[in-house]
Amino acid sequence: MRESSNTAEVRFFKLDYRRVTEELKGYAERAINRGALAVILVGSLARGDYTAFSDADVVVIADNVPSRPMDRIKDFLDPTLSVDVEPRVYTRDEILEMARRGSKVVEEIASYGILLAGDRKIFEEIIKEFRRTS
Repeated sequence: MRESSNTAEVRFFKLDYRRVTEELKGYAERAINRGALAVILVGSLARGDYTAFSDADVVVIADNVPSRPMDRIKDFLDPTLSVDVEPRVYTRDEILEMARRGSKVVEEIASYGILLAGDRKIFEEIIKEFRRTS
């Protein structure tokens, strides 16, 4: 007769927040060097309720981008980071119009967005426009 074993291995996964934010700041600086105006962190990493499996939701404001939103994303992906980056890329005019309409993305920026790199005035203008119309 064979004995059965019911032991289970428990693994804990932890996201190194400081390392990830430093990587994201580097990512954002590279995006600025390629022509982005601002890079803003939103989502669970910005709110602080992230898990070890969270991705990085970033809003990239850039005017010199393809007209089709789907064509914009590939320029702002970076598979070298320790966290998956999910970029949402908008022009300055688009994000300001979204602010006027009370967009959920802009609500996230206004509520807890973190400017990783770029023009603080654009970041503040987005928030101001959102709060004026909401």
